[in-house]
Amino acid sequence: EDFFISTATEYGYELFMEEFGERVIKGRFSEETLKEFISGKGITTIIDCTHPYAEVITELAGKVSAASGTGYVSMVRNTGPGDIDYERGIRVGSVREAAEKIKETGLATPFFTTGSKDLDFIEVLEGRDVFVRVLPFEESIKRCVEKGINRKNIIAMQGPFSRELDIALIKQYGFDVIVTKNTGREGGFFEKVKAAEICGIWVVIVG
Repeated sequence: EDFFISTATEYGYELFMEEFGERVIKGRFSEETLKEFISGKGITTIIDCTHPYAEVITELAGKVSAASGTGYVSMVRNTGPGDIDYERGIRVGSVREAAEKIKETGLATPFFTTGSKDLDFIEVLEGRDVFVRVLPFEESIKRCVEKGINRKNIIAMQGPFSRELDIALIKQYGFDVIVTKNTGREGGFFEKVKAAEICGIWVVIVG
């Protein structure tokens, strides 16, 4: 059957283009442009496979599908409860709150694996040796540099990441805390937590 794949990022576009070619479109929908796309392409069903933190597009897709009579199927990744049995695990509501908690506890070498979009936390941790892991794209690295993150502290890699790799990074750079979102099993959440536990460092969970 005919189908289209929509992605908002260059990473997703390049990944899907290799297999699906012209069926892949890149860009961010507004309510109006999504309605126009559905009508223009004769879309009968929206299948939502977005990241669990992509709340805006999930809400938009549900709203537009209901208004237009288009079918809607949610296949958003299940993050699970994110409960961990680890005494050095802390849960917070935002990346900035994670940074504030790190500052309070006196941790010196944090490793943020929360992406390149929310980097305002860096001002909270001035003077600390902050490391970030982001996708290997110029735009992501540019955001980090503009926020004042040292280039040598930018780990630009494409996942998924194994427990062994996270352990190696912790040991190589001397991280004393990992900051992560609950991205579920597919996103390597439990691998990061286990790596932190094995190395005896803190883990801060956002969300």
